[in-house]
Amino acid sequence: MPGLIQKLQLSSCRSLLRPAARAAFLLAIALASAVPVPAGRSPAMNGDELRRMFEAGEYRQVQAASEAALAATPRDPSLHYWLARSSYELGIYDDAVRAAEEACRLAPQKSDFQMWLGRAYGRKAEIESSFFLARKTRHAFETAVKLDPANIEARRNLEEYYAEAPWFLGGGKEKARQQAQAVAALDPLEGSLALADFYRNTDQLEEAQKQYEQLLAKHPEKIHFYLEALDFFASRRDALNMARVLGEAHSAFPHDPRLLFYRAVSRVIGGLQLDQAETELTQFLAEYPGNSDSVSRGEGLDWLGRVYETEEKWAPAVEQYRQALQLEPYRKRFRKSLERAEKELRKKAA
Repeated sequence: MPGLIQKLQLSSCRSLLRPAARAAFLLAIALASAVPVPAGRSPAMNGDELRRMFEAGEYRQVQAASEAALAATPRDPSLHYWLARSSYELGIYDDAVRAAEEACRLAPQKSDFQMWLGRAYGRKAEIESSFFLARKTRHAFETAVKLDPANIEARRNLEEYYAEAPWFLGGGKEKARQQAQAVAALDPLEGSLALADFYRNTDQLEEAQKQYEQLLAKHPEKIHFYLEALDFFASRRDALNMARVLGEAHSAFPHDPRLLFYRAVSRVIGGLQLDQAETELTQFLAEYPGNSDSVSRGEGLDWLGRVYETEEKWAPAVEQYRQALQLEPYRKRFRKSLERAEKELRKKAA
């Protein structure tokens, strides 16, 4: 999927910072809503409970519960990890970095902790255009792979970094290809996906499409293969191939709301049935909390804004673009869309 570093886009956006009182406020909410527990037992949630909440998209609840639990057990690395993960999904990247750093300090041998530290560094590197943070991103990803060579997700992150980062930040196409090959040695299907992503990230788009086609012909049993192919075809504005992949994916995963998103995107790209695209995107935003590993809420809002823009409904377009940019302030496309829609809205009002 689209990058963690994204070639260090130059941006004047500042990192999102919480008000100083927010931690105390969230702690009070968490404590007030907690289920009573017998005397002598801690009300703090454990890692498994936080994982279940996170996978349900309850990011603010995970953040609040992690902070509340850390007040009682500040040296529990899993609590720092879930605070980092939830803060990342909420776009509070300073908190994500601090929490991930602490998780890695307390549990330095955990590959996933290092991988998410790399992601948090990478996002801040994008926002701040920081070479220093980019190097820390690379080091964290490399550490994650060293700690667990079978961590496919960490290898994919490192592959993406190598493919997109310039040589003076440790990037390199051959190093990226080696990571894709290492993934293939662990899992041939995942290796095909990694190689397709390598071709995509190195602008070998025809080779990337061939790889996606070969992969889909094997009818993979996990939805992320289809989602990555859909994202690729969406980036090429190829509504016809999107429709074909959507048909295959829907047969296997008929209730996944992310398919609503891509179906709407295909309609917008094709310029057809915009009213249906609006309905699908609205339903997607109602049903899916967004996730940095797949489709974010910012992307859903951005495409809904495009629907309104195509229909020349400038006020709702501005609102959707503004919300998208608030969620993901590092996205230059969202900013350009907002500026364009605001200009048209001013012209209409004049």
